Amino acid sequence: MDFLAKPEHRSPRSAKVLVDEMFTESRLQSARDRFTAIVQNIPSIAALLTTPQTGPRHCEGPFVADHIVRVFAAIDAIANGDSMRDCEDIANDPILSLALLDAEEAIRDFPDVFRAFAVMHNIAKPDRLLLVAEPQSVGEKEGFVRSNRRVDEYSTSSELHRYDKMRRAHGGDGAAWFAASGIIATYDDADRAVIAPQYADARVAIIRHFGLEYAYEKFISELCWSHDDIEEFFITPGNESEFGVFAARAGKAGLNVGKFLDALLAIALLDHDMGRIGLIRPIPLFVFRAFAFAEHATMPERFAAREARQTHARKLRIKSILGDSGLAPEAIFALFKTPIGPERGVVMEHAYEVIRGESKGEVFVEHADYIRECAARAQKLLAAEGLTV
Repeated sequence: MDFLAKPEHRSPRSAKVLVDEMFTESRLQSARDRFTAIVQNIPSIAALLTTPQTGPRHCEGPFVADHIVRVFAAIDAIANGDSMRDCEDIANDPILSLALLDAEEAIRDFPDVFRAFAVMHNIAKPDRLLLVAEPQSVGEKEGFVRSNRRVDEYSTSSELHRYDKMRRAHGGDGAAWFAASGIIATYDDADRAVIAPQYADARVAIIRHFGLEYAYEKFISELCWSHDDIEEFFITPGNESEFGVFAARAGKAGLNVGKFLDALLAIALLDHDMGRIGLIRPIPLFVFRAFAFAEHATMPERFAAREARQTHARKLRIKSILGDSGLAPEAIFALFKTPIGPERGVVMEHAYEVIRGESKGEVFVEHADYIRECAARAQKLLAAEGLTV
C-alpha cells in the first residue's frame, strides 16, 4: 500500500491569492478591535498607533499598529483552519509543505503566544525611530537625512510632526507615499532592545494580557531577539549554515529547541510574509521559503521527523477510512474466515485493487458485490483527502 502517494488534486490558486483571501475586512476589523483592547489595557504601547512605518518593507498602513493588526488577522485565519499547504506553489514541494504544516500547527496550538510576540517585538520602535530619506528625494530636501549628518540619534518630536504633515498633505499611504517622499522608517536595534530593563513592565503586561504563564516572557523575548535574523541571515544565497545559530541560542537560553524553531518558522510566515505588504519580495512567502530551506540544509533531521509523522498520520487516516467503509482488515478476515498468516496480506491486496479500480473483485465470489460497494465508499473518502492505497 502506497501510503506516501501524493494527492492527485491541488488547489489551482497561488499562495499570494490564498493569503489575500484570508484578509477579509471583517477579520481585519476584528484584529483592530483586539489591538484597541490591548492599548486600553496597556497604555504604554499606545505610541505604536502613531509610530510611522514605510516601504519598502511595510506598506500595509502608515503606522506600526497596522502591521500588528495584519499579523493578528493572519493568526486568526490560520487558527480558524485556513491553510496554504494545498496551493499550487507549495504542495508539490515536501520541504515547504511539511515545514508549513509545523508552522501552522504551532499557530493553532498557541495563537496567543504569537499575538504576544506581534506586540512585544515592536514595543521599542517608538524610541528608536529614525526617518531617513533616499538621496535626492523629496524627503531629503525636507531635511530627513542619514544619521551621519544628524545631531540627534533618533527622530525628534518636531521631525515626527513635520513628517506627519507631509504625509497628510500627500493624501496617501503605503507604496505611493513611499515612492513620492523617498522617506524610510528605520528602528535601529528595536528587536533586541525589547529585553532592556526599561521595557520590563511592558513585557510583563503583555504576557499577563494574553493569559500566558510567566515563563513565556523569556521565550517570546528570545523570539524577538531573532526576529530580524530570520530574514537577514538568508538574503545572501549559500548562507544556509547560519540556521544553526537559532538552535544554539535556544539551547543557551535553556529553551526547548524544537518548539523554539517551530515558533521561528511560524514567525517567518506570520510576521515577515503574511503580516507585511512589501515592495521587495520576488515571490510569495519569500522569507518562509528561505528559512525552511536553510533549516533543511542545516538540520535535515527535522524534515525527516516531519516526514515520519506525516507518514504515520496518513496510515492512521487510511485505516480509519477503510474501517468507516466496511473494509477494516479485521472485518474482512472475519467475513472470509482468513487464518493468520500471509493469506491475510493477499486478501487485503485484492481489496486494495478494487479500491484502485484495478479489479472488479471477482476473487471474492459471492461477496464481490459487497466488497465493490465498500470500495466505492472508500474511493470517495480517500479521494476527498488526496489519499490512496
